[in-house]
Amino acid sequence: MDLMALGVEIRRARKEKKWSQDDLEKYSGVTKRTISKIENGFIDEVGIKKVEFILDLLGYEFALRPKGHPRTLEELQDERV
Repeated sequence: MDLMALGVEIRRARKEKKWSQDDLEKYSGVTKRTISKIENGFIDEVGIKKVEFILDLLGYEFALRPKGHPRTLEELQDERV
C-alpha cells in the first residue's frame, strides 16, 4: 500500500464512523489541516505517530508484510466486512 492509498483508507474509515474531519480533529487533537494532508496522501510531511494515533482512533493498526506478496486470508476476509 502506498501513502496515497493509506490516506484513502483513513478517509474511508473516518466516513464509515460518520465522523467529519472536524470530529476527528476534536477526538485526536490533530489539526484538520494535518488530517486533510494525511487523507490526500501527503503523509511524508506528517509525523508517523500522528498517523498511528488516528488509525488507532478509527480502529485500525499498521501491518507489515513483504512487498509483492499476496494478501493474507485475514486481509481478504477483512475486505468483505
